[in-house]
Amino acid sequence: MTQNLPRFPPRPTDTAPLYPADELMKLQSIMDNRQGQLPPQPPPQKRTWMGKALALVGVAVVSGLVWWVLQPSTPVDQPVAQPQKTAGEFEFTTVPELAEPVKDSDCAAHASGQTGTFLKTTQCLQLTRAFYTAKLPDGRTVYSSVSVVKMKSAADAKALRELTQKDGTGNIKDLVLDKAISVPPLTTLANGGYASEQRDQEVVIVESDSPTKGPDALAHNKEMKKVSNDAIRLASSFSN
Repeated sequence: MTQNLPRFPPRPTDTAPLYPADELMKLQSIMDNRQGQLPPQPPPQKRTWMGKALALVGVAVVSGLVWWVLQPSTPVDQPVAQPQKTAGEFEFTTVPELAEPVKDSDCAAHASGQTGTFLKTTQCLQLTRAFYTAKLPDGRTVYSSVSVVKMKSAADAKALRELTQKDGTGNIKDLVLDKAISVPPLTTLANGGYASEQRDQEVVIVESDSPTKGPDALAHNKEMKKVSNDAIRLASSFSN
């Protein structure tokens, strides 16, 4: 029996070279230090086609919402309501002595001539009268009595207006004639300008005059009638 004994010196192919343990530890420490000095690298971001599609959808949704919020509440093809024009040619103001309209259910008691007779047989529902002043371009003051007579029907209102438009048939008394207000030297406004209008069951009657008259009576009457026509619109603020 023979034994395989090691031969000296060993050949290069017999064994692998061995490193001391302390050398291996130093090498591991150097590698760890180098890795600690490198900045951490963020993971690569990959933008797939699905992500791009979702982003585009989000932009479209936000754009649609913004467009919807900015649209006007009224459709484009629907006409926009325009504010009503309330101002007229003259500026009317009330007087402190009669700041509120005067109301009465007995119209015949505040009418004259044939108009008073008509209202006794064809009774009204209510009479409302108001008093205003206005300035002419030349500075003169004009006084206007605005009366609103509410009848039981539109036919009765038409008959009343046609009667008051005739000469010598009387009328609803203006507030100066009815002594509700004093405007010396005027005792009535009936000598100035008259205007009237029917509004279904209501008849609006206006009489205007100025204490200072011009030399031409016809021109004065025409000017007062112009004021009365403009004052008809005031009835909308207190008529029933």
